[in-house]
Amino acid sequence: MLKEIVTGGGISQFGVAAFADCLPLLPCRGAARIPAGARSVIVCLLPYYVGDYPERNISRYTLADDYHTIGRGMLEEIAARLGEAYPQGSFACFVDSSPIREVYAAYLAGLGVIGRNGQLIHPEFGSYVFIGEIVTDLEFPPSTPLPGGCLGCGACVRACPGGALKGDGTVEESRCRSYITQKKGELSLWEVQAIRQGGMVWGCDLCTDVCPHNKGARWSDIPAFYQNVVPILTRENLAVLKKCKALGFRGKGVLERNLAILTGEYPPQGGKE
Repeated sequence: MLKEIVTGGGISQFGVAAFADCLPLLPCRGAARIPAGARSVIVCLLPYYVGDYPERNISRYTLADDYHTIGRGMLEEIAARLGEAYPQGSFACFVDSSPIREVYAAYLAGLGVIGRNGQLIHPEFGSYVFIGEIVTDLEFPPSTPLPGGCLGCGACVRACPGGALKGDGTVEESRCRSYITQKKGELSLWEVQAIRQGGMVWGCDLCTDVCPHNKGARWSDIPAFYQNVVPILTRENLAVLKKCKALGFRGKGVLERNLAILTGEYPPQGGKE
């Protein structure tokens, strides 16, 4: 019944992790929505690769419309169907803004291994996946984690321009180029140069570009991710994209600043050393 409902809702890749094994929770306001006596986490993957678009100046995960909106809609529909099939249960959906440690939960649910860059690597879709969860007070049989791990080649660690990847799955955010493009406020000269050298208004993608697990990765099987694909953010389309893409949550100012950095209009002396 569970498989029929989840796959019927458009999710082809899912698994179950015991809620107790996903503890401790992350500090998050959403934790208040977790059902009392939670016992299972239904982990769902949303593959997002829809093409390379080498000319893009935004990260691959922002090419399609906001995955939070798309994924949450899919999971809420599935949760509603689960509620009809299991009226004795309670269900809460999370996408990204989650108290669940998503990558680890997905590993426990048998959906992939964890790479040295901290990302989940699925056997078919690579690391081009978003992760969502449905937490319930019902108990479903937990899945078995996949054996082994990533290839351990270290390509992602070597490719990281800021040295943010430590090789053990942890990321030093202050040195992550993707994080810097999302940072509000005044930037240091080093941060300005990092964005300019990267050539991206939003994100980075280098650690996923070089990952051998992503070579020949399957394209997304979610139709919504193929609609309204926009690879280049400009001043002209910024206002529109800010409303419908995942990059919009930081606001107009950050995106305008990053565009100015790439065009040389953001003076390095404007940043602090």
